[in-house]
Amino acid sequence: MCRILFAVGEGKRVKPLLEALLKSSEHDPYKLARKKGSQHRDGWGYVLLKNSCVEHYKSENAIFEDKKKVKELMEKLDDFVIFLAHTRAASQGEKNLFNVQPFAFSTKRGFIFWTMHNGDLDKDKLIEIGELNPMELKDASDSYVMGVYLCRFLESIEKEYLLKRFREIKSTTRSLMNTATLLINDKKEVRAFITAYMSDIYASDILNYYYGRLLYFEGADIFAVVSSTFEQYSYIPFEEVENETAFYVKIFPKEKKFEVEEIKF
Repeated sequence: MCRILFAVGEGKRVKPLLEALLKSSEHDPYKLARKKGSQHRDGWGYVLLKNSCVEHYKSENAIFEDKKKVKELMEKLDDFVIFLAHTRAASQGEKNLFNVQPFAFSTKRGFIFWTMHNGDLDKDKLIEIGELNPMELKDASDSYVMGVYLCRFLESIEKEYLLKRFREIKSTTRSLMNTATLLINDKKEVRAFITAYMSDIYASDILNYYYGRLLYFEGADIFAVVSSTFEQYSYIPFEEVENETAFYVKIFPKEKKFEVEEIKF
């Protein structure tokens, strides 16, 4: 499984989060305690939205082996930004560039989105309820199939539609459904949707629980949701996201503002 970072707000406040992502991916004590190794080394990627431009980067290299790119990215984190980043420890799907997250999709209903996921979904069940072709998705990760499902069925970037479709995906969760999705429609409206869900069976093991939690921080100029390991590498006073919580974020890049709504998921 993986480490994830979503942040919106002042770019300089995102820099220590990116540093924590790098350190969390190189040595994750919660992953090590589960006897799954200590690294998230199966590729990494990010989406940076800044000044009406989007940069989407994916690499098969581990983030801690791609320090030149991380340094370049650090220099871009100023002013108002929207940022998603993901480091992969593969559990389903081939270890290749295709399965590195975040994934990008463009729908026929007038919006685009980027999405990322940490956890395990029942890929076969998701394919079945999505009426998708299993052979076409044979080597794809469960997270990619989640994106295909959203691309096919998500009607709009508005809250009620996101809740409906993510609740459907939730029914396929084997362990975690920790997700972050950034959406932009043809009216230039920007939204983000983040989910935190851990199955009862998975959470019953205390080592899994500590590994799978999401944390968040909200201040006047930043809102961020991150994987649990960040608390080991940051002085930021994170709070734990309650299980079965979603955040619906309205983002106004020109005004450099955002509004966060917490929802029972």
